Amino acid sequence: MKISKNGYIIGGVTLIILIVVGVLWLSPFSSKPLTEEELKSAALTKYPGEIIRTTKSENEYEIDMQMENGVYAISMDTNNGTILSLKQISTEEVPLAVETLTEAQIKKKIATQGEIQSVLFINEKNPYYEVVVHKENVEFNLKVDPYNGAIIDSSQAPVAPVSTENILITEKEALTIAATHLKGIADDDAELHQPTGQPPYYLVEVEIENGEEEDREAVVEVDAYTGKVKSVNWEN
Repeated sequence: MKISKNGYIIGGVTLIILIVVGVLWLSPFSSKPLTEEELKSAALTKYPGEIIRTTKSENEYEIDMQMENGVYAISMDTNNGTILSLKQISTEEVPLAVETLTEAQIKKKIATQGEIQSVLFINEKNPYYEVVVHKENVEFNLKVDPYNGAIIDSSQAPVAPVSTENILITEKEALTIAATHLKGIADDDAELHQPTGQPPYYLVEVEIENGEEEDREAVVEVDAYTGKVKSVNWEN
């Protein structure tokens, strides 16, 4: 059986198409690109260090990595993780950004130092927390590291104890002041509090009558020196 010239041509074209399709199928460009995490893991396996920043393009993945003797730029193939280039871009260590502790975290760190009076964050070139603490009639001024809560420096001074002889108003006066302030009825007695290094104050319970509605109660804080109402806390 004779095969026509056209048959040879068609067969040849078909073979070429099959070869091209096979090459493309087996080509690494047809594979799914590696994920960012897979590329990072591959880089860290070959070059242990600290990744500072990354940049990803269509076929290349750039990593700036802090290693033991400097910072290096690593270029990788996104399809198979092959290292395309490795270049040192700095011989100095690049400091990594570190977040400072919050005020609540600082208070927790130094809770054993005494009664915390104030916490102030000082944002300078070398930031720190300035904390005032009272313990056994002594005031401590602490300089605290904002990154780990360690006490960098401290100074102290005695705190004059508060005497009841300095109280300017009586318990009865505190009851009257609290009742008048809320236009209610004060409890029979008031609690006197004398925190170290702070002005003493009375806590007075006051009831507000609302007729047919449910009565309300509040605790009124009255300054024992000045007789001023410092706060009102309503009870649920």
